[in-house]
Amino acid sequence: MIGLVIAALLVSGCAVSGPKYLDLYYPAAATSPERTRSAGLTRFTDKRVNAAKGHVGYRQLSEHSREIFAVSDQDLASTLTRVSRSFLEQKGFTVSMIPAWPITAQGVSTTPPHLTRVLTADINRFECRAEKNSLVTDMTLVIDLTFYLGTPDKKQLTIIPIVLTLTRTEWRFSRRKLETFVNQSLEEILHKALPLP
Repeated sequence: MIGLVIAALLVSGCAVSGPKYLDLYYPAAATSPERTRSAGLTRFTDKRVNAAKGHVGYRQLSEHSREIFAVSDQDLASTLTRVSRSFLEQKGFTVSMIPAWPITAQGVSTTPPHLTRVLTADINRFECRAEKNSLVTDMTLVIDLTFYLGTPDKKQLTIIPIVLTLTRTEWRFSRRKLETFVNQSLEEILHKALPLP
């Protein structure tokens, strides 16, 4: 915990009373789908530079004061892996965690043969920023992910880069509103990046 706070301060300057935590998740469906397929999921890789493992952004309060945000489990790679697992399960997959595999078409064929799909991703950038602007707060979310989706029986690998910047303005800012913004954005990204039938 102390290490996380120190790292956040190094990245962001003066913080206010330690980090605030965001609970990121994929929304649960009203009914559980029948799981007729199997998927292998490899822990995502955090390739961000100069960012603590759990750091996801900040709110600029004044010229010298920032409120720091981190994911609740203090590990963004673990969090996004978990969110993606929930997405796959709601798409009808039984998901098992598998070791890292070579990110090539040939590497896909080295994964367990019973799997219908395999998935992993690189986190290149993930940052949410909020800044007070008179009576409102402007929120910006910058996401740069590279998904690797494999089909083992066809020795097929699809590389799916996602780079986007999303904005939203709130009259009354709160941690919960930022959390909702990020969760809705993740849901949309997964649906568009991974159009699994």
